[in-house]
Amino acid sequence: MLNNICLDMTHSPFNTHYIVRMISVIDNALAQYPRTTAIRIDLHLPEYRDIGDSILCMPNLDPGLMSRMMESLNEKVEVYCKRKSKQWGRTCSCKVRYIWVREIGNENKPHYHAVIFVNNDVFNSLGSYKENSTGLASLIHQAWLSALRIDQGLNTSGLVQIPKNPIYYLDKGNSNRMFQDTYNKLTFRLSYMAKESTKSYSANMRSFGCSQK
Repeated sequence: MLNNICLDMTHSPFNTHYIVRMISVIDNALAQYPRTTAIRIDLHLPEYRDIGDSILCMPNLDPGLMSRMMESLNEKVEVYCKRKSKQWGRTCSCKVRYIWVREIGNENKPHYHAVIFVNNDVFNSLGSYKENSTGLASLIHQAWLSALRIDQGLNTSGLVQIPKNPIYYLDKGNSNRMFQDTYNKLTFRLSYMAKESTKSYSANMRSFGCSQK
């Protein structure tokens, strides 16, 4: 089933179901946007902070955290596209697709690895990281805070982290060799997210999620 997929075997064994779903998301993104930008991000949870008289940070960790985050991001991107459509004088659209996994790291703390897929004709970079900017990086940060329902006024800079070399440009207009090379590099990178180790499977907490279409 996975014979034709480029995987980083140093992270095997893999959850085969996860890999199949990942490939489906990539292919669905390319079917809608032949020029697709894929971006890796890491999402962390804030510390619960009680300073005596009041609770400084009490995030909303109710089930559906990642669904709330992606819904918020899609809403923010939709607003961005409406504004850009007026500026550019042409229709601008971008459906955000995603893949995420929940892992347990050091000190038994959960965190999330994710990749989002966007229309390259709308977003070809992360843009400004400044708070309340309209760059994609800022929209991602705002969406994560919205999902957690915590105040942007708090020091939240470490909650969204961008790993090294996070962006992959998939362009079906390129030569088949160039396109396949980028595709393989992406699946190789993402196979890390499907590794069985560091996963915590539970009936009460999902460890994987992705766009359905």
